[in-house]
Amino acid sequence: MPTEPDLYYLYHPIEEPQTSGLPVTLLPVSEFLLDEPACKLLWELVSTQFRTRGKFLAVWSGVRFVAIHRDPEGSADGFLLVNAPVNWQIDYVVVRPDARGKGIAAAMVKETLHQAFLHRVPYVMLTSKPGLRSLYESCGLTVVGSSEDHRCVMRE
Repeated sequence: MPTEPDLYYLYHPIEEPQTSGLPVTLLPVSEFLLDEPACKLLWELVSTQFRTRGKFLAVWSGVRFVAIHRDPEGSADGFLLVNAPVNWQIDYVVVRPDARGKGIAAAMVKETLHQAFLHRVPYVMLTSKPGLRSLYESCGLTVVGSSEDHRCVMRE
């Protein structure tokens, strides 16, 4: 069975983007690691929703920020990982299954793009399956290529 090609997205934070109004916090990874229940939940979600533990562990060493959404009781229910050497790469966006459909993923992406603007990041990249295209485009990201292309051509 053929697999869907990945889509490559790009965002240039040249003007301050709108946020969603949902509370999202972008934490340095060192602060995130102090929240043991959130760390455990992130691992559980990545293990069950993505089935890519090996990739997650390979990516984790470069993660610099974690965007977190918390439910009204204060429990984490959504995570977004930012790998940030110079430009930012969004590596995982995951929401607890019982919290989906509430705009949490979009809120985390929008807040991350907002923080990229505030941090003067040259650009933000993301790779995802086509099924999430409408989510990422609604947040302001632009498709610039696909894995079918075997290359990513950046458009100005």
